[in-house]
Amino acid sequence: METSSLSAHLKQDYKLSEKECLRAIQLFEPLDVKKNQHLFRSGNVVRYVYFIDMGCLRQYYINNNGEERTIYFKVECGWCSELVSFLDNTPTELNLQALEDSRLQIINQKNWVYAITHIPSLTMGFIRAQQDTNYMLKKRLAEATVETPEEKYLHFMKEEPLLLQRIPLYHIAAYLGMTPETLSRIRKKIIQK
Repeated sequence: METSSLSAHLKQDYKLSEKECLRAIQLFEPLDVKKNQHLFRSGNVVRYVYFIDMGCLRQYYINNNGEERTIYFKVECGWCSELVSFLDNTPTELNLQALEDSRLQIINQKNWVYAITHIPSLTMGFIRAQQDTNYMLKKRLAEATVETPEEKYLHFMKEEPLLLQRIPLYHIAAYLGMTPETLSRIRKKIIQK
């Protein structure tokens, strides 16, 4: 089954050859999800790694106060999962939700392990992608400890301007670690400047 955005992503970003790409693509299945549908919830064992052909997903957890805290948003050509749960068959504490109607390509654990062990370019691409994700999360954590709420929002505006048009503000507030009311005040202040 040919999936052009996945195929293009594997060739360009993971440097798979045409032959490797064809092998990898056969291991995925398409999945359409509706806006607000969850792919997994806290307490579930994660069964798939998800590649986004079209749409937007968010991964989040619920803190001890019952508040949602978004970890990240992923859009077209992004990958989502929770690898500890996926690889160890243990329940996750995270949630994965579609914020838009989305078209995904999914791969189960058996096929993922096969791909990682038999397609070296995919393995190296996956390692690089994990390094990038780890760097992004560490950078975000460091910034969160020193930036004011206004600086966090200004940084988000600069780094992710297209997400501002696609994602409800209350999800952005949860991502930035503030209440929607605080975000609203910050936005009003910025507009008035």
